[in-house]
Amino acid sequence: MAKERESIFTDNIHTCRGWSQITSEFDSLLKPIPNQEEGDLVRQGWVFRGHKREDYPLAPSIERVHPYTEWDWAEHKILREFQSKATLHMDAKQLPPTAREHKLSWLAIMQHYGAPTRLLDFTYSPYIALYFALRNRKDNESEYAEIWGIDSASLMGRAYEVSREADKEESRELEGQTQTEAGPVNFGRLEFYESSLQAAQRDEEHLGNLVSNALSPRRDNIRREHYNRNGFVAVAFPPTQNPRLASQQGVFLFNGAESRSFEQSLKLMMKGIDGWYKRFQVPETELSKVEEKLFQFNIHELSLFPDIEGLAGFVKQKLRLQFQ
Repeated sequence: MAKERESIFTDNIHTCRGWSQITSEFDSLLKPIPNQEEGDLVRQGWVFRGHKREDYPLAPSIERVHPYTEWDWAEHKILREFQSKATLHMDAKQLPPTAREHKLSWLAIMQHYGAPTRLLDFTYSPYIALYFALRNRKDNESEYAEIWGIDSASLMGRAYEVSREADKEESRELEGQTQTEAGPVNFGRLEFYESSLQAAQRDEEHLGNLVSNALSPRRDNIRREHYNRNGFVAVAFPPTQNPRLASQQGVFLFNGAESRSFEQSLKLMMKGIDGWYKRFQVPETELSKVEEKLFQFNIHELSLFPDIEGLAGFVKQKLRLQFQ
């Protein structure tokens, strides 16, 4: 296994000593805006990830088990092997086609069952991220547990810019072909007449193209080289939900620069932009009290793992917290 690296992001660290300071820091961040029509969340909020140690980098599992300079080759090999054998262990009707546009679905299935992928799990809830930072943590693991927060609006704004720049490079390279992949389009006055449904469908199509092109560039050199030069990290929404993902308000971040680590790609893409991430560190001495608070707010094993395994973990947790 590759040696764990420390994070290259060393700024914007906030130490939270006590529950009131934790809630104050979390509540100060921009919150997702409710979508009045669908009751969902407009994807403008922050996303969060919990780490048991303060020196862990943002590194997807494929980087942790394989040197990051070769992770793209490793992903290709294990994806093909997983696809070839998946029908032996799952109903074929539950599996997506192996076509390029379904790669995210395959990676999400692999991630769910513990295979290494480029996907990095985040959540829209800082409190759920906090729970994962202390969950199954060993005594004296480190001085702090940590929660990462990333402004997904800033991140996706830059991702669309980098993607559009790659579109232009492809268009210049391939004469006579029209540009079909782009970010949100400005339709001028016509946009005023666009229905909410049409706008939502257009945005979904743009996001789908952005994710698909980054996971599996159609052309070997143009887009890949552009992302490797400029960095590329984007948000990807789980193509299908399962009870755990839904309970955990889960979302993925992934790296599209295949010659760079996740953090290198992220830092390169966000160069020159301030305030797009924060690191919240909670002292180990506070974690038992924090776990009790989270339990009171219904963030525990059973609420996040709504199955028989979660129930077993819940009664074990309840015994430890309430009956000792």
